[in-house]
Amino acid sequence: MNLGKSLMILVLLFSVLGVFTFANSLAVVSAQNESPGGQTWIQYNSSNVRMTALTATITVTIKNNKEYVQYFKISQIYTGNLAENQTIKFIVDWTDPQAERMIDPVSPELGGDYGWAIQAGETKTVKFKVSATGLMGNEPAWIANAGAVENTYWSLIPDMGLYTSWFMPNEIEILNPNLDLQSWCGTFTFTATNFASYPVAGIIRGPIIPTDSKLTSSDPQAFVDNDLAFNTNVAAWDIHLDPQESQGFVYTYKWPITAGSSPTGNGQNLFPVTAANNTTTVPTQNTGSPYALLVMAVIIIGAGLGYAKFLR
Repeated sequence: MNLGKSLMILVLLFSVLGVFTFANSLAVVSAQNESPGGQTWIQYNSSNVRMTALTATITVTIKNNKEYVQYFKISQIYTGNLAENQTIKFIVDWTDPQAERMIDPVSPELGGDYGWAIQAGETKTVKFKVSATGLMGNEPAWIANAGAVENTYWSLIPDMGLYTSWFMPNEIEILNPNLDLQSWCGTFTFTATNFASYPVAGIIRGPIIPTDSKLTSSDPQAFVDNDLAFNTNVAAWDIHLDPQESQGFVYTYKWPITAGSSPTGNGQNLFPVTAANNTTTVPTQNTGSPYALLVMAVIIIGAGLGYAKFLR
């Protein structure tokens, strides 16, 4: 019995040491995963090139998996790291089929909320167009990188150009798991203008980009920047604009990405791009649950069972 107790104590000690070693390894891996792909954005105070006339024309197909009617509507507020943390507000230009006014408007100042009923088991396809009002509408603006660092480097720094923002097309599934987004297609347009009194050059990116989606067309032809966000094709253009010169841009994305066309890159996974399909309450090292303690408990229970079975 004394030998058994001694073995039990040793097992517990090694279990505790193993748990803390494991937890420390997870912390190291987590810290490594938070690296922004080796690119450091430097804060800039202004932008010579700013965007206006931002629009989005979106087609979605959604299925109601519930046994009674559900509703969904158009969101008219977009938070995308505009300078000074302001938002982009949209007005609804048209809908197809005709949308109804909802009883619970989020943005009454933008004309009220428009949406559709979707019956039990029904699959509905709708199309609509929204246009920015205020910032990025008739007020020039650009997307800022909230995580950019101050310039403490000398004598050379990279010029990354204008930043972008992104969202998950299937966010509606997170908000209401009864609704299943079957497909999403969005075409964005905007105008870029050089407000400086001299010619400028650099990279601009689409102001709004859907994640886990494929860039299917663009005019002028864009190149794909896949270093900013994991599994995201960011439409980008190399531009040269004279003073007060403007240029229009159009780009289209489709979701989900079909098999064999998944974009690749070494960017950071800044968000769970498939969170709607992977909602879980199982504790992990990234949740608020006491992951290490649970692992320790499992090991201790296993050791106790082993002691009870083999050593008593």
